[in-house]
Amino acid sequence: MCTTLALVSDQDSPDVLASDAERDAVVSKLNQAVGEGRLTMNEFSERLDRAATARTRGDLAPLLRDLPDSSEALAATTGTTPATTRGAGTRWHISPIGGISQRGYWRVPERTLAISVIGGVDIDLGEAELAAREVEVTKISIIGGVAARVPPGMRVEVSNFSILGGRDIKLESPRAPDAPVLHIRSFSVIGGVRVRESGRNKRGRDRRERRSM
Repeated sequence: MCTTLALVSDQDSPDVLASDAERDAVVSKLNQAVGEGRLTMNEFSERLDRAATARTRGDLAPLLRDLPDSSEALAATTGTTPATTRGAGTRWHISPIGGISQRGYWRVPERTLAISVIGGVDIDLGEAELAAREVEVTKISIIGGVAARVPPGMRVEVSNFSILGGRDIKLESPRAPDAPVLHIRSFSVIGGVRVRESGRNKRGRDRRERRSM
């Protein structure tokens, strides 16, 4: 029997309804692409939403058309290919007073280390490009916390210690096991961790919920 998913990229049957396995295969390829730096987090989030709500193979095919080996990715209905990482390095920020504030288009190093007496970390990964599929932000300060905004689909893992300051994480979208990961490590006397998800794909989540009913 021929591979059913290979037909997606051939455009021979664009009107055939997509299966869950086909959607999952596309999501796996998108996870790999963002870890390789081929997609920004904004592009990843948009395509992830379109993949999750795709009704036909014709809806799925354009999501991988500009990525390498899209036919192979679509044919892989089971298992995932580990994403490779490019040379990333560590970004250091050492300052008595002052933290890190980053948003818009920027490249996220594999590791970021911020050390200060007073100063926190405020980052928005909505339009960022990851240097690796898993990136880590470590913040050490007397006063200062961590605030992060991440696009739907990105996993966040947090470890923190503070005398005054807690952990406030609100992520609504489902996360795939092989999704890109932001590791946050925060150590301070005063300062907690706050993580929020962009609300830009709420309409897509609503469509997914309606489709699953």
